[in-house]
Amino acid sequence: METNQQPESDEIKLRQRLEEVLRQARALEDVTRAPADLPRVTVPRPALPPRDTFLPGSILTTLFRHPKTGRTVSFKREELAELDGMKTDYLLNYYQSQSLFPPEDAVRLQNAIDLHSRRYGQLLRNSDWRGLVFGYPVEKEEAILRSLLQLRLLIECLQILTPPLLTVKRIGDEEFDLIDNLHGFIRLLTLALWQRLATEKSDLLAYGALSLCIAGLAARPDDGLALLESGYAATNGDTDKFKQWFNQNGCKAMDRVAAMLQPVDKFGLDEIFSLFTRHTLELGVQPVTIEFVRQTLQTLLTTLSNLDSETSDASRRRSTVLSTQFTEVSRQYAIDFNARAADPGVSEEDLAAIFKELDVLVGLEPVKSEVHRATNFARMQVLRREQGLPVVKASLHSVFFGNPGTGKTTVARLMGRIYKSLGLLRRGHVIECDRGRLVAEYVGQTAVRTHAMIDSALDGILFIDEAYALAGRGAEDFGNEAIETLLKRMEDDRDRLIVIVAGYTGPMEQFIASNPGLESRFTNYLKFPDYQPDDLAEIFQRMAAQSGLICPPETGKKVRTLCTNLYAARNEQFGNAREMRNLFESAVRNQSTRLVAGGQCDHDALTTLLPEDVPDHFTTGLPAPVILPSAPAARVAARAG
Repeated sequence: METNQQPESDEIKLRQRLEEVLRQARALEDVTRAPADLPRVTVPRPALPPRDTFLPGSILTTLFRHPKTGRTVSFKREELAELDGMKTDYLLNYYQSQSLFPPEDAVRLQNAIDLHSRRYGQLLRNSDWRGLVFGYPVEKEEAILRSLLQLRLLIECLQILTPPLLTVKRIGDEEFDLIDNLHGFIRLLTLALWQRLATEKSDLLAYGALSLCIAGLAARPDDGLALLESGYAATNGDTDKFKQWFNQNGCKAMDRVAAMLQPVDKFGLDEIFSLFTRHTLELGVQPVTIEFVRQTLQTLLTTLSNLDSETSDASRRRSTVLSTQFTEVSRQYAIDFNARAADPGVSEEDLAAIFKELDVLVGLEPVKSEVHRATNFARMQVLRREQGLPVVKASLHSVFFGNPGTGKTTVARLMGRIYKSLGLLRRGHVIECDRGRLVAEYVGQTAVRTHAMIDSALDGILFIDEAYALAGRGAEDFGNEAIETLLKRMEDDRDRLIVIVAGYTGPMEQFIASNPGLESRFTNYLKFPDYQPDDLAEIFQRMAAQSGLICPPETGKKVRTLCTNLYAARNEQFGNAREMRNLFESAVRNQSTRLVAGGQCDHDALTTLLPEDVPDHFTTGLPAPVILPSAPAARVAARAG
């Protein structure tokens, strides 16, 4: 058996990269936070009226979500263009009347927009003095501050309009707050742009640009204003004294930020922007919104490289490369978003409709009861999380015991739809597989094949039929490698993957008991009993009805007699509904033979199954599950040719 470390999944690599990038973002937040003893301007601030068009109406509108599906609403470009000239309060009142969000969210949105608009005006106080001291035109300051505050406001509006359940994502053992991380990515992108484009200017100009960036990025408005005005406050606006203050204090502060940015050099800015868009994809942000983010970053990029209206050839080349990279990330995001929208898994539907479909299934009363019970538990956890209460951690992985044809796959598909309806799975689709889809023939291939199958089931259910075939073939068999890979991914992707293993009762019990990891992860057990004779007869009748065939009472009576005999003679390999499928197909073939021989093929004849069409003696069965030890597989892949 191969003992080498299994290849890491893409999700695990992503988690490690995210942790590394976000660690740098948090460090930068700490080093740029306003200290308590920072000099502050004590002159009373005038109350400034909010600017109504601070965030374009078209972009705000793309954040609204459909009340039933929870997805952001798509608009045509020409429709969005008309929204930019509309006032914010009108847009909020209109879309609130369409039930896209509750009144309290409308108030929060309006407050956030007004706050950022006023903050923008307050930060521009003393802008003429700063332009004189640092040597840049005032409009450059306006462009930087407006861009950063628009990005911060965009993320805050996204937070208000996104259900809390969607703002947290678990990758492996780490839980990520998507909203906080978006702020971190913008901080990292902004300061990295400053380092790569503005630090080649004079120290004084570079410090001025850094002050603007930090002020626009600050989480608290008072901190942002204090950071931006600290030099002015310390020198009372005296230009000569400020330059002395800068040499003693400003240079040191700038050097600390530059030192913290050195580890960021190993990240491409396009990679950081890509991580940003990965988060927004999870939040369902529309491509037009990401294009707005790209354009805003482009404004920052252009302004920082041209602060003093002079741009070196090197800076111009860097700006061109970064602009091209950001454009490609935005373009790829649109492709990924549209692909996800075109393949949402199962369709959005009401939970009651799914239960109605479950409840009309023939028989399976114990199974239906257990599915209702499991769903009720899941619903309560969703409600607890939405209300900020602790969530009871419980596994949703399941074991389905039972003979073939008892509805295991059908119930698994219904559970995928139920969990999607609850918001526990994004797609809710079911990927069916068996040993042959997981286990390879050569060393190193089984883990790769198993990872690929699991990746295809992410955000849905992986349904492994006859799962016992993975174990019990000896230490040299690659099935054990598939089990270990599966167990690790079940832990790493526990918020994106539900695994259901199914098979005959006896072999499945042995399979679960064979590995402590299986016993600890599979805690839900559903026993699918054999169908009773009346259930089997009802299944036959439904198959006939779905094919447009009628069973007269005499035919139904003969079918029930056959089902009673089949049920009495059943063994562990009894096929249940599959037996009825075979019986029905045999009856249809007999009907065809009778009609051809008799020459009567009118409508009634074509749609009626007579008693003589049903076989008098019908015995079928499925072969028993034989698990034989296999010969040791080749240890090295054969050479080509």
